[in-house]
Amino acid sequence: MMKENDIDVEANVDYNIDTGKNDSYEVELSTPNNDEPMKSMNFKGDDSSNPFATRTGKSLSWSNVNMTLAAVKDKPERKLLDGVWGEVPQKEITAIMGPSGSGKTSLLNILSGRAKTRGKITINANVKFDGAVIKPTKISVRRQIAFVPQEESLQITSTAREAIEFSAKLRLPRSTTDQAIKNLASVMLRELGLVDCADTMIGGGLIKGISGGEKKRTSVGVELVVKPTMVFLDEPTSGLDSFSAVQLSNVLKKVANAGAAVLFTIHQPPSEVFNSFDHLILLNNGRVMYEGQVDDVPSFFAACKKPLPPRFNPADWILQVAQTYSVEQLDRDGFFPNDPNEEIAHSVASSKSENPRKAIAHAGPNSSTQLSIIFRRELQAFTRDKGALIARLSITGLITLVAGMIFYKVGENDMSNPQNLQSSFGALIIIQLNTMFGTAQPALLGFPTERPVFVREYSTNHYSVLSYFLAKFVMEALLTGLQTMVSAVIAYFLMAFQMSFEKFFLTLYALALSSNAVAVLLGSLTKDPNLAQELVPLLFVPQMFFAGFFVSIELIPGFLRWCQYICYLTYSVRIILVAEFGNCKGEASVACDQLLKSVGVSEDDIWWNWLILIGIFFTFRITALMVLRSKATQFF
Repeated sequence: MMKENDIDVEANVDYNIDTGKNDSYEVELSTPNNDEPMKSMNFKGDDSSNPFATRTGKSLSWSNVNMTLAAVKDKPERKLLDGVWGEVPQKEITAIMGPSGSGKTSLLNILSGRAKTRGKITINANVKFDGAVIKPTKISVRRQIAFVPQEESLQITSTAREAIEFSAKLRLPRSTTDQAIKNLASVMLRELGLVDCADTMIGGGLIKGISGGEKKRTSVGVELVVKPTMVFLDEPTSGLDSFSAVQLSNVLKKVANAGAAVLFTIHQPPSEVFNSFDHLILLNNGRVMYEGQVDDVPSFFAACKKPLPPRFNPADWILQVAQTYSVEQLDRDGFFPNDPNEEIAHSVASSKSENPRKAIAHAGPNSSTQLSIIFRRELQAFTRDKGALIARLSITGLITLVAGMIFYKVGENDMSNPQNLQSSFGALIIIQLNTMFGTAQPALLGFPTERPVFVREYSTNHYSVLSYFLAKFVMEALLTGLQTMVSAVIAYFLMAFQMSFEKFFLTLYALALSSNAVAVLLGSLTKDPNLAQELVPLLFVPQMFFAGFFVSIELIPGFLRWCQYICYLTYSVRIILVAEFGNCKGEASVACDQLLKSVGVSEDDIWWNWLILIGIFFTFRITALMVLRSKATQFF
């Protein structure tokens, strides 16, 4: 049996793929070696299970791409990209190479719509997609390009197989069968050398998972499994060993041979990888030092008095030349050619832009299917990350248990005694604060952490913002309900409150959902979990100031008193106090009525508090949805 790391042994494997039909697929696999690249797979029958099926490719070309950093104090204006031009032909692999700081990633980000003019950076570019001038930053354009970033953004609780199948289920035509999707994923895993780790969680943070190189290849598989017509990759071989890099380059070669245009940045590839390129764009100091076929590199460098030495890796040589000689010397030697289509580019740039040729429309999953698939992944993450779940419920239970022992049977005391009334009031406030803190903080920190995954999946047309948002909400509502139930059961029976358990739980749950909604909004506004952590006081402290239990509402200055109306804790405090003290009997009724009056609530108005609390929940949830939709189209 061939070992995965044995590149000198070739193995041909024939097997049948069951598509649920009578069609038979013969698949021939070859391990890449120094003499022969991996052979293409031969699929007989329906191409739905073939990730390398023939497709109608697209072309991309650009001219006069400039990125300028404005002058700052004593530093003059700096051109990061200066008149860059080039193209990505169909059915070819195009590599962007250059020394560090030459502008490789900047150019890729501009072409893929991930960079635009903002702050001190000014970007101008003429970009044509299938011959029509386009704006790469438009979401409709970005969705026609499969993009693999340098930093992996994958669901950490999914396996490599599940990540690839998730992408296929949501992006391939609705007519694609589940069996075909499984077959596609299996072939892609085999091609990328991920069979051994296919069913291991990707991992991240405190969850142990696959290696960095395996994550990189999984990211590539997530995009290639949907049979894209144009693929962009940022440093796809970084973190890979030489065998894996060659293996990946052969997979990309197959994708190009199928009709796609492939573009990626790479720093210093080994000779085997370099020789797999068809087209090369060499950048140096923000300018195009060479643009053309890889086969023409030796003759071009020889004509510029820098011939390739014998038995020398061409990639090493061209980078050595780029870094050894000054830009002025290289310019005199004939490097930095002018754009051959410069005149055409100027005329096109001055003409009216046209819409690019769109991909053939395929009916993907409807909203309910998207919701179901995303929810299943969320539920899977919930059950697999047992450490986080146990910690969350344990901390909630432990704090409530301590509070329950401190306020043990406080609800059975005589409320005509001011100390007993104050203790019961304090117990209710403590439980509400614990509920608010315990349920909001995970949501506040969770959204920024998961944002890169969402942005990548949304920008590559996995699902709509609404489907994602609803799936997340359903999962959060279930988890919040479970967490609230743990707190409610312990507190209610230890503290012996007089209201019904149903009222007690529903009030805490409404508070938890409202607090969660505000936390989700703040989390949607931030990219960095550390920044989200800094926003925690903003989420909680105003609630305690204006809820009416630390200081009477009448004592708050008039110009600040209005803040009570936008604090959800205000309404939950009123609701739960009326439920507990609204039916006091005998001498206790006077003290209870005085307490309710001090917080500004009467039993007749309690339904208004419920309406406002529900309104706060929906207002913040809908606002968070709008913010998330806006952020999803930017991700710069």
